[in-house]
Parts: sequence; C-alpha cells; structure tokens
Amino acid sequence: MIKLLKTFSLRSRIIIIYVFILGAGGLITSLIGSIIVNKAIMTQAKNKVHHDLKTARMVYDKRLTIIETAVYLGATGNTIQQAMKSGDNRRLHSRLTQIAKDSGMDFLSITDDRGIVKLRITDSPTVGDDVSTISVIQTALKGKIAAATEILPSQILANEDPALAEKAVIKVIETRRAKPTTQEVETSGMVLIAACPVMNEDGQIIGVLYGGYLLNNNFQIVDRVRELVYKGDRYQNREIGTVTIFLKDLRISTNVENSEEKRAVGTRVSDEVYQAVIVNKQRWAYRAFVVNDWYISEYEPILNYNDEVVGILYVGVLEKAYISIRNRVIYTFFAIASFGFVVIIAISYLITRSITRPLSEMVEVTDLIAAGKLDREVKVKSKDEIGQLAYSFNRMVTSLRKMRLELEEWGNTLEQKVKQRTEELAAMQNTLMQSQRLASVGKLAAGIAHEINNPLGGILVLSSLVMEDLKSDDPHRENLLEVIKQTMRCRDIVKGLLQFSRQEEGKTEYLNVNDVLSNTLSLIEKQALFHNIKVTKNLNPELPSILGDNSQLQQVFMNIILNAVQAMDDVGELTINTYHDQKNDMVVTEVSDTGCGIPDELIDRIFDPFFTTKEVGEGTGLGLAIAYGIITKHQGRMTVKSKVGEGTTFTIKIPVVEAVRQS
Repeated sequence: MIKLLKTFSLRSRIIIIYVFILGAGGLITSLIGSIIVNKAIMTQAKNKVHHDLKTARMVYDKRLTIIETAVYLGATGNTIQQAMKSGDNRRLHSRLTQIAKDSGMDFLSITDDRGIVKLRITDSPTVGDDVSTISVIQTALKGKIAAATEILPSQILANEDPALAEKAVIKVIETRRAKPTTQEVETSGMVLIAACPVMNEDGQIIGVLYGGYLLNNNFQIVDRVRELVYKGDRYQNREIGTVTIFLKDLRISTNVENSEEKRAVGTRVSDEVYQAVIVNKQRWAYRAFVVNDWYISEYEPILNYNDEVVGILYVGVLEKAYISIRNRVIYTFFAIASFGFVVIIAISYLITRSITRPLSEMVEVTDLIAAGKLDREVKVKSKDEIGQLAYSFNRMVTSLRKMRLELEEWGNTLEQKVKQRTEELAAMQNTLMQSQRLASVGKLAAGIAHEINNPLGGILVLSSLVMEDLKSDDPHRENLLEVIKQTMRCRDIVKGLLQFSRQEEGKTEYLNVNDVLSNTLSLIEKQALFHNIKVTKNLNPELPSILGDNSQLQQVFMNIILNAVQAMDDVGELTINTYHDQKNDMVVTEVSDTGCGIPDELIDRIFDPFFTTKEVGEGTGLGLAIAYGIITKHQGRMTVKSKVGEGTTFTIKIPVVEAVRQS
C-alpha cells in the first residue's frame, strides 16, 4: 500500500492518509459513544424506576397512615366513648359511618375488650364474631395502636361486608415464566388495616376500633401513582409506566394490560422475582417480562405486622420506550459524525490546496509582512517540499498575527484597568476629603456647642421662670413663648452638634443587619406619614453578621428612612434591599425611594453639617452628617445616587468581621 501511495501526488497522499485515520478514529469513537449512550440511558431508566418505586411506596404508606389517623382520632374521641358507655348504638353507628366516609375506608367496626365485634357500619348482620386473631387487633387489645397490611380470609371479609368478599375474588390466570400452581381462584383479600384501643375515663380498655381498605380489584393507589409519576406518557398508544400490588405472587391491583388491553388482574409474577422477593425477602431490580412484554422493573416486598412477606409492590417502565430513545440518540450521533466526516474531508481538501503554492508568491507575501501587513498568506499549488515550506510559513504568519492581537488586547485591557484604578483612587480621595472635612467641622462644632450650651441654658431657665410669673392674659406671654420655643430649638441644634462631634463609643456586639432594619421599621412604620407609603423589603436571609452598635445603626437607618418618606411627600414606594458583597466581604444595605430626587449640584453636600433642603425650622441639617460619621466609625462606607424626579438610593456597606466570617 505504501508503494501505491507513492504514485500519488503529495496532496492526494495527505488526503488519503488523513481520511483513513479520520475514518478509523470516527468509527471507533462512534462505537464507544454508542456503548456509553446505551449504558447512560438504561442507567437513567433504572434510576427513574427506583425513584418511582419510592413514590409508589410513599403513596401506599400515606393511604395506610390516613386509615391509622382516622381510627386513632375516632377511638380517642369523646363521641365513641360516650356512645359505648351509654349503649347508644345509633349514635355510635352514625359516628363510625362518618369516619369511614371521610377516610375512604371499606369497613369500620368496633369490638368489646375481648375482641368480639359489637357493631359494624356495613349492611352485614353478623356481629359477635371473634376478630382477636388479627395481629393489629391483638396489639390494640394490649393498649397500643397498630396499622399494617394483612391478608384476611374470605369469611372475615364476608362478616365485614358480603360485597367485600365478592370483590376480593380473583381468578388465577396461567402466566408465562410464573411459578407453577394448582390454585384456580384467590378468595382472600389483602387490606390496609388499622386498630386502636378505646378506653374509658379510668384508662381501661373497653373495646377496639378497627377499619380497613381492600386492595383486591381496587385501582385507586396504582392509578394515582401512575398519574403522579408518568403523567400520561405513552409509547405507540401504550402507557409507558405501570404499577402493581401483588397478594403474594398474584396481581390483585394493577394497570399492566394484557393482550386484550384489559388490566392483567389475576396474572402472576415470574418465578425469578418470586424467589427473590417472596422467599428471600429482598428488593429486585432488573429487566423483567411482565405479562406480555419486557419492562425495566423494580419490586420490593410488602410486610405484614409480624414482618412476614404478604405481597409485592412493583413499578416498571416499558423497555421499548427507552430503547427507542437510545436508538434515536445513536442514529443522531452517527448522522452528526457522518456529516462532520464529510465537512472535515472538504476542509482537508482545501487545506492541502493551500499548502501547494508556488515559491514565487512567498516573496511577495514576505514583502507585505515586512511592511506590517499580516493579513496575507502564501497561496501555492506545488505538490513538493515547497508546499511544506509554504505551509510552515503561513503558520508563522498566523502566529505573528495572533501575537499582535494578543498584544493589542493586552494594551486595551491595561488601559481599562488603569482607568478603573484611577476612578477607584478618585472615589477614595473624595471619601477621605469628606471624612477630613467632617472631622474638622466636628472639632469646630464641639467648641461652639460647649460655648453656646451654658448661656443657652441660662436663657431657657430664666425665660421659663419669667413665664411662670406672667398672667395668662399678659400681652408679653406670646413673645416669651416664642423665645422659649426658639431657645429649645437652639438647644436641639447644640445637642446635635455635640452628638456629631463626640461620636461616643457605644456598645458593640455581633449584629444581623436584617434584625436592626426590622426593629427600626417596627418603631416608625406605624406613624401617620407611612399610611400611603408602600414598603418593599428584600432582605437576604443568609446575611452574615457584623460587629457594631445596635442603637447607633438604628439611628442611621431611621434618619435615612424618614428622609426618604419626607422626600416622597408621604406617597410613594420605599424599597429596602440587603445582600452580601462576597467580593469585598461586606454587608450591603440599599434604601431607595420614589421621591423628588437630589439635584447633581447638591449631591456632594448632603453629608455636610447644617446642610438641608427642608424649610427653616424643620431640620438642623445634622442627621446625615451624624449618620455618615457612625458608618465611618463602623469601618463602612455610605454613598448616594439620585435622579431628579425619579428618586434616591442610599447605599451602606459595613464589613463582615473576620472572626464571624470564619465561624
């Protein structure tokens, strides 16, 4: 074959070898892919069946729990106890009938303290029979509530209700792969049964209330499971999923269909499953032949109160449905691979043409490259070593072009990083200048406040004393009241100045910002100004803790929230968001309003002391300055964004404490 290849041109040899390697590799890859796809789909089917069986068991157990709960509530209620004590059978029958109707039980009866039936809700005239041999009733006679799956003989079912005995009868149908049997008819019934002792006021057992739900020819549970799990999924007009309840190895409740498209009640499980589940008491999961087709199945034993296997719970999906999915995936995989193979052959042909260009063209391209034009490549048609050289040359040009693009991208990235860092430094500088300005104003404010506080106190005291000496109709009284009012306003301003300047150390503790916000809102949201305000809270429940002063942070949030409400003229929407900035490890709080907004020329002044946009006498202009100082003291940052006519957003960032974060 090597000698034969030498007779072809270089381009032909490359294409032939490449196609051979690609074809062999593609075939091997496709085969391995098919095996993997088949295994993955079948594994997924088995996992689904396993999950579906858990769902079926949950529905089955829930039905038993409903019966157990109903029996317990009835037995422990006053109505049944009083009716038994007084011998009022009419009242007792009415109560038992209502319990059975509400819980969906097929029978509900009551015995005396020896297990002798005294009353049944059905039309059966039989009473006085002994049911103490039933395991759950035995347990109830000992003072405990019990519930389980049990097999009841036909006579017991007939005593409860002749219709139940008739419903329990199932003709045994000969089934392929099943264990040989001579039984032709099954008359016993598998029931979900619960029993609870009835006690008098002295705690003595005076009887047992028991009730049950017949599973023979009852399809509510199996159809409910199929509805929950498979939701009507079909394959070729057949239901994909099937559910069955077995009495021993006999299907008594199922939605598996036979060849006549009827429920396969009376058919039996295969001998292999019988040995594993009934005899060895084990779960069995594999592909199984169910009545007339193959299913991916899983079976588990149903145990009675004495932990004996009395039946099987089964869930399965039609194997053909998953085989069809597998085949479609594999066929699609092969189609894509074939299409890719054709595309690659075409590309290979073009590539081999590009590496066989004349050497003379390389000179022209080399000059262009020397001039910095890297968008040209050598186009040659030669089939010898010149073509190889041209190919290597083109690779070199491609590498140069790629390197230049990388350098250009790096330059652009570097420029963006420099710009970003410059903006960060400018923001930090503004923050530092704001902090320094507030510190300077704080020192000045402290001095002014101390100088003003004493004479201000004297004015207030003396004015109050004079006020007490004036008569109520004195014409000077109104002027003096205004003096006292303005003096008290001055006192509040001085108090704010002192608070702003001191920034006293508070009680620091581990806090959850959500709790601080909730407590703050509970203090103020009942006020009248909140009546037309819609408050939306988006508080992250996974918020880490911070270290701070609860009262000071409440003061900050209260100031910002009240400012927001006032900015909306008492009508609008207030939105509070909290989240964890994991990148910077900070707890972030955002308070947004739909108010009038702040003009751009004032945005940089809102944290300055004594700056306010309110009317004279309505504010001191210290609230936001104090809030800014408190957040700075907590090693945090406070920023504001606003747009006139749309609203304002205050953002507060407080760092997570290292010890808290690591805990």
